[in-house]
Amino acid sequence: MEWLQKAKRGAFNLLLFPLMALMLTTLIFIDNQHLFAGSEESVIYTYLNSFADGEIGSGYGPVSTDYTPRLNLEPGDIVLGGWPHCAYGRFSHAGIYVGNNKVLEGYVDYGLSVQDLSHYLEYNELCLLRVQASPDVKEKAVAYALGHQGQMFYPAAFKQGDRFWNCTKIIWEAYKLQGIELDPINDLWMAPQSLCASPNVKIIYEKGI
Repeated sequence: MEWLQKAKRGAFNLLLFPLMALMLTTLIFIDNQHLFAGSEESVIYTYLNSFADGEIGSGYGPVSTDYTPRLNLEPGDIVLGGWPHCAYGRFSHAGIYVGNNKVLEGYVDYGLSVQDLSHYLEYNELCLLRVQASPDVKEKAVAYALGHQGQMFYPAAFKQGDRFWNCTKIIWEAYKLQGIELDPINDLWMAPQSLCASPNVKIIYEKGI
């Protein structure tokens, strides 16, 4: 009879995980019905379209050798970089400029960390955004982002919660706490390209369009 009990437990476990996944998917759908009602700007549609085209991952391409002018950035500016064939839009990475040619950004290996700005010059696509806010607000956003150095990175981190972060969520959260909304459609999670759509930013430089 012991083998029968183990078999029953095994069958229950096999059913439990799909049921939990179904419940989680249902809850996500209920909380984000507005995104499934025709908001084609959502990252959900971007992913689906990219998947249909066979574009999966962060993209790839040769290192850019195009001339890039001196980047006169201010603390709080947003830096976007991208490779061709990226699954989540034109850009695959984002960072918030913190001064002294450094950006706070997220990586799988390092979590949220401060890195040198120069590596963005290698991207085929480059975009610099200036948030329409006072220097004081931007200073507080930078301080918030810097205060999360070392925290865990997860590529598809949902906007809720403060345990997992990605390169865009930390920027969105840093400004949202200062009263600046960078996500006008209240998306499920932020893709780098989504930051360009915010009415609260101004594009100050683009390369690769």
